[in-house]
Amino acid sequence: MKSVLRYFFFVILFFCRNNISLSQNIVLNTQQIQAFQYLDSMGSIKQSAYWQHIKPHLLLQNIRKNITTPMFIYPGTNTNFCGYAAVSYSCINTYPLRYARFMIELYNNGEAHFRKVHFNPSKEVKQAAGLLKFKGELDINHADQMWYMSLADCFKGYVNLFSLNYKPGSENRLWPATNFAKFNRMLRRMCDYKVSAVGTDLFRPMFKDITFFLSDKLQKNHQVFLFVNNAIMHKGNHNKVRYRIPTHYVVLLHISENDGLINLTYWDYGFKTMRQMPVAEFKDILFGVTWCNKKSAE
Repeated sequence: MKSVLRYFFFVILFFCRNNISLSQNIVLNTQQIQAFQYLDSMGSIKQSAYWQHIKPHLLLQNIRKNITTPMFIYPGTNTNFCGYAAVSYSCINTYPLRYARFMIELYNNGEAHFRKVHFNPSKEVKQAAGLLKFKGELDINHADQMWYMSLADCFKGYVNLFSLNYKPGSENRLWPATNFAKFNRMLRRMCDYKVSAVGTDLFRPMFKDITFFLSDKLQKNHQVFLFVNNAIMHKGNHNKVRYRIPTHYVVLLHISENDGLINLTYWDYGFKTMRQMPVAEFKDILFGVTWCNKKSAE
């Protein structure tokens, strides 16, 4: 019953967020405009022979929404897609035209390149995409299902060694899990970024002044990603057992410190979130920091 109620809540949220975005005066940048021109030139597209459960109109609707408002990219309820959502937030913001072209090519041909990364998802992934249920807004975001599952199928880390192939329900388990090195590798290969990182999956990095370190990266126009213990940062049903390990990625937007309290603004699960916590608690949940910026003007 809880799953059903949660499903309808996120469906309602989806329509509300779409209506909000349409009512705002959104100023598109050049690449976003070019992406929409490309999609307009495609007109309607036919049902893919490869992605039989991905509906063409839902695919195009989802692609357009992501290009217009990357802030609303959502990894789904109780999935392990959060690492891919964080990469997507950055990637689609930076390369909307490349993203649009890739998605159409992948849908029409069953395989495609994003830069030098070749995607040819397994038959099991192609069969399952579009069928995910009770994942909140992700249920009707067919482009996101195809995108996340393709990323999970292509990129592997040591945490995926015992779950290399997709099976029904794998989106909730280790199959799409993203360790810190894998996350940074995706950023480097998918985006033309200079990527630097400190931290590990098991041991926290040591900082003399964590607030100064992170605010300095933001002031120098770096994108900053935090690898954190999700059980504290974002509560969910899949965190009923709170292991002292990092499980989640957020995009840091602002940080300040006052009287021993950290003030954070970060992107997480399709929203901007503001959070305050003691410095010691923040250090306790932080296992990795990645910062990057573009190497070229594309």
